[in-house]
Amino acid sequence: MVQFIDTESILLDEETLDELPRAPNCLLLHSPEITLKGRNQRDFKAKLARNIRRRLRALGADWQVRPAHGRVYIDVSDSNASVESALEALEQVPGVEDVAAVYWLPPGLTGQRHGLPDWPIVEDAAVRVAEAAYRPDAAFAVRVHRADKRLLLKSPEIGRRLGDAIVERTPWDRVDLSNPDCTIKLDIYKDGMYVYAGRRKSIGGLPVGSGGRVLGLLSDGIDSPVASFLLAKRGCLVDHVHMTANCGTVVDHAASIVAQLARRLSLYALDTRLFLLPGAQIDAALAGQDTGFELVMFRRFLMRAAQAVAARIGAAALVTGDSLGQMSTQTLENLVSSLSAVDIPVFQPLIGQNKQEIMAVARRIGTYEASVESHKDSRARLSRNPRTRSRPAELARLEAELMPNYDTMIQATLSDAVCLQFACGELVETRTGEAALGNL
Repeated sequence: MVQFIDTESILLDEETLDELPRAPNCLLLHSPEITLKGRNQRDFKAKLARNIRRRLRALGADWQVRPAHGRVYIDVSDSNASVESALEALEQVPGVEDVAAVYWLPPGLTGQRHGLPDWPIVEDAAVRVAEAAYRPDAAFAVRVHRADKRLLLKSPEIGRRLGDAIVERTPWDRVDLSNPDCTIKLDIYKDGMYVYAGRRKSIGGLPVGSGGRVLGLLSDGIDSPVASFLLAKRGCLVDHVHMTANCGTVVDHAASIVAQLARRLSLYALDTRLFLLPGAQIDAALAGQDTGFELVMFRRFLMRAAQAVAARIGAAALVTGDSLGQMSTQTLENLVSSLSAVDIPVFQPLIGQNKQEIMAVARRIGTYEASVESHKDSRARLSRNPRTRSRPAELARLEAELMPNYDTMIQATLSDAVCLQFACGELVETRTGEAALGNL
């Protein structure tokens, strides 16, 4: 007959007490969209784990990342990084739906191998979690998931015991099992117990690197950074191209608004390159013209230059921040004229969004403030009375007339490119001229 130890009668020695975690020693991540994948689920998980390690190492935290129980766990160890800074970074990793700081109690401490919990240890962890999550006038509940069936007590019994300890030892005094303001959770697996409260919302989506490479047309406005972010969220490797309105040094470019936006986006895309193309060729060709189509012709030139960059870096599609009807270049007719200039697919994730919806995402991802600081693009003066309707054939005729050396203009633009490379929010490399687009 099996004998179970009454752990309440055991006094913990000093060595055991020293092993008890006094702060969260584990991070718990959920990635439900990955669990819907089929046979290639392992590839998605591997990419997510790699991306998580990248973000943590950028903080100076070389922590172990381990998948278990359909989740991802990160074992917190000594480093210069704090748990809070790690949580903030993980909220920005595509593929992570939510994240929580957890007290992990290894099975050697919990008593679960003997059939009953070691109550002083488990209660202490639950109390610490509850104290950190306390909110005045709020109600709490305890939820227990008992996957390790070696424990004889049922989940409700364990939950009641922990709830009593929380009421007795913390400011919490209201319990609501139906609609709690805070839920304190205990997950019991054979590899130990996990105690935590609440989960911080992350951006979700799929891990970067699982969706191919795209090239975003990045301006210093509000919309295009949001469009690039949405593609990174769907697992794409995202690079950017921007046509500058004036000449400047590499230092000037690195300090520009568009570089600030690319730097911010690299927190989500992990690695991103910003290709800066001088606009001197197209600006000179359109200067002094007053056809009303100058902005659309500029847009067609930019897209053709971007298509050439995409071919050099292996990007399968372009990404724009177009929102239907928002600007004169974004009427249906002018969008058709712009898209007809290239053969490469063009993704427009914001096409049906209004400005308020786009601004809400920009604020959430931290690009809004930089975008609203940007000055008005000088190219807005290219057309005093821009036309809202155009036809590709008419534009092609004008381009042949005004720019007979079109291909040469594209090549000259590419030859003076500047490349700024960012990784996890930091500028790590700059290249100019042929080196900007070579050896990629």
